[in-house]
Amino acid sequence: MSFWLTFFLVLHVFVAIAAFGPSYAYPVIARFSAEGTQSARLVARMIHTVQVRIQIPGAIVMPFLGLALIYLGHFQLWQSEWLVISIALYTIAFFFAVGVQTPLIGRMSRALARLPDPTPGGAPSPPTPEIAAMAKRVRMNGVILTVLVTTIIVLMVWKPGNCQGIC
Repeated sequence: MSFWLTFFLVLHVFVAIAAFGPSYAYPVIARFSAEGTQSARLVARMIHTVQVRIQIPGAIVMPFLGLALIYLGHFQLWQSEWLVISIALYTIAFFFAVGVQTPLIGRMSRALARLPDPTPGGAPSPPTPEIAAMAKRVRMNGVILTVLVTTIIVLMVWKPGNCQGIC
């Protein structure tokens, strides 16, 4: 394996971890929002910030690293079904995340910021119907994105139909 192929492969893996790894932690982090308005504000703001500052830039860089790997690894794109499927799923996931999920989380964060602060020592107030509906959509969209990204990861690692030396 050439130096540049190894370099871009390692960079591709590191960017993939940074861009998509946080998504697997979001369901655990989101549970803290049930503790009240202030926790919900922090969780929504944190997830939105990670998406905008880390995940989306990483997701933008990822296809260029992939193209470098296709070129340097001499992959025959149209004869690698796993790669074509991965690229198609990635395109769907990218535009769904950037066009639907990230703006939705941003709107939810702004809606939470408009809520009044809870009274000290008082019970946390339930979310408004608008915020509850947004949270439900965020969860469903998150499941869709997780399934897409996990499928891509499996295809990238497994490479079904690709001869790995034992044919």
